Amino acid sequence: MRDARRGPSSTGPGRFRRVLRVRILGAGVAGTAAAALIAAAGHEVELIDEDFAQPALGTSLALFPPAQRVLARIGVLDAVTAGATAPREGRLVGRGGRVLATLPSGEALLVPRPHLLACLRRALPSEVRRRRMRVQDVRPLRRGADVLVGADGLHSLIRLSGWGEGARARGHGMTILRGITPQAPPEISETWGGGWLFGITPLTGGGTNWFASVPEHRAPDREGDLAHLREVVGGARAAIDAVLEASAPARTTVHGLFTVSPVRPVREDVVLIGDAAHAMAPNLGHGANTALSDAAALATALDGAQRIRPALARYAARRHLVDQGWRLGSEVMLRAGMADGLAGGRDAALGGVGRALARRSRGDQEPAR
Repeated sequence: MRDARRGPSSTGPGRFRRVLRVRILGAGVAGTAAAALIAAAGHEVELIDEDFAQPALGTSLALFPPAQRVLARIGVLDAVTAGATAPREGRLVGRGGRVLATLPSGEALLVPRPHLLACLRRALPSEVRRRRMRVQDVRPLRRGADVLVGADGLHSLIRLSGWGEGARARGHGMTILRGITPQAPPEISETWGGGWLFGITPLTGGGTNWFASVPEHRAPDREGDLAHLREVVGGARAAIDAVLEASAPARTTVHGLFTVSPVRPVREDVVLIGDAAHAMAPNLGHGANTALSDAAALATALDGAQRIRPALARYAARRHLVDQGWRLGSEVMLRAGMADGLAGGRDAALGGVGRALARRSRGDQEPAR
């Protein structure tokens, strides 16, 4: 076993801490945040990515207060907020255009993914070693590292290597489309139709961010994908028609919907974070939030750790059930939003919940019986 290198400890004068060699595969939100936090604690960090590319399209992520606190810990909250929007509420609309509920935003920031990632990358300490390489075999990555972090996303090579074929991402027979338009949003809403959903949110700078889920269908090109989406949802609501009229293939992304079955995120000295550990449906808007919380929890677990495996066990105990709860909840919301034959009963139930929430927000009382 290697001799542990030690340096001054932040836990008190005269104490020493082990300086860890941490190797992170994947420079997305989870990997970059983890690199920034772990390096700031004095550990040696190597961040590996195939190309360190910025996302091609600036679609938005919702970041709630716990994620905002992680950004503050990294030192980028003000910079991220400067490029974000913060709507106060949005409407949930059912089949036929009926407003089911008006929901508060939960103090969320809507942040374009490229802006968030750029802020995180600028915050990386200069000591972080960045290496561009295409990884096909993860076994060499464990050599010379105290901890190997899999932040390599939905189709994680580290997860497949260490957890086996049973941990391969699984499809849900749906297609996700996301896009932006330069026009201001006609409303802030998510519409649950019969077998499809369509969301509209504001985009920083005055434009519109939109997203849609439909039964699996792929056309030869983006123009065909948009044409199919217009066939499925066109005419359902004027606001959706207006957004799709302003949409263009060059400002649209299309991909399948995949999630990851439950896996415990730690094996020996290897740990999974973000989508590599718990890729989820987008319906609760918590993918980036859980990724940032994972990064912060991992940095905390490693800070001052003398033994790796107990530290990683503490990380798993803190994050595994929470992350799996969000993963499961997102799938439940996905199934509710995409319901077809049961859409009428779903809308009636949600309409009752929406009315109760509205009464509570106004301070109304139920009539005495």
